[in-house]
Amino acid sequence: MTVSTTTRRIAAALTVPLLIVSAAACGSDDDKAESGAVPSVSTEDGKPKIEKGEGDPPKDLKVKVLKEGKGKKIAKGDVLNASYHGQLWDGKVFDSTWQKGRTAASFQIGTGNVIKGWDEGLVGKKLGSRVQLVIPPEKGYGAQGQPPQIPKNSTLVFVVDLQKTMPSKIDGKPVDTQNAELPKVDNKITDKAPEIDLEKGAKAPEALTSETIVEGDGKAVKDSSTILANFTAKLWSGKPFANTWEQGGPQEFPVQQIPGWKEGLKGAKAGSRVVISVPEKDFPKEQRAQFKSGVVFSVDVLDVK
Repeated sequence: MTVSTTTRRIAAALTVPLLIVSAAACGSDDDKAESGAVPSVSTEDGKPKIEKGEGDPPKDLKVKVLKEGKGKKIAKGDVLNASYHGQLWDGKVFDSTWQKGRTAASFQIGTGNVIKGWDEGLVGKKLGSRVQLVIPPEKGYGAQGQPPQIPKNSTLVFVVDLQKTMPSKIDGKPVDTQNAELPKVDNKITDKAPEIDLEKGAKAPEALTSETIVEGDGKAVKDSSTILANFTAKLWSGKPFANTWEQGGPQEFPVQQIPGWKEGLKGAKAGSRVVISVPEKDFPKEQRAQFKSGVVFSVDVLDVK
């Protein structure tokens, strides 16, 4: 599963990779990754080309380092930035960052936030490597699949370029005062989402309002930026509706594609936590009924592109 359904409605134009796992996809198989025969891979202009599988797919996870990098080893909990090409055993492509308009994507590895085949197959590999994975259903999307791209009980074949690791927590300094128009949001940096403390009956400001409550010193967000972020959000009615800490970890978001983010995050620096109140009128007409009370976001800006 990617970020929540409501979050995906907010960012309707955002293409989110398939790799984030749903709870139902998790199996109980604890077999170690091992090397073995896998479909052959060639390279065209730096892009991998995977031949379709021959015969029956392997029952175990297969991991093959096609090119070993010289960087540090990936550890559990790292946010990995990677390019990848994924196809079914029969050769049908279901996702690829080499497709036109796509860029490398970031995922938290080794913590159950991506499919099990990635967690087991990539932890311990060196940055700069190109790795091939052949992933049996129980370490991918299992009996439910990921329709329509991935049928049930599918064996998945990936080639993954391990580019770099990204921060998993902000590192800015807490700001002492907070805007009285906005709800109180915890400025402590932990492994969990900060609490958004909305008083019963509180009303959203009529205009978009934002404030930095933890100030970083990294690259500043621009109108055209894509950010790596964790965020949590509540309706002003008090109902929570999104929390990336519980829904796959940090994700990449073009700030133009979530209402209020382009304006609310402009100038914020990587390492910051920003609280943004987005009124109903700033959402597309077809979404306003869902967000009638307005929305409060707490956004941790981990990295800025």
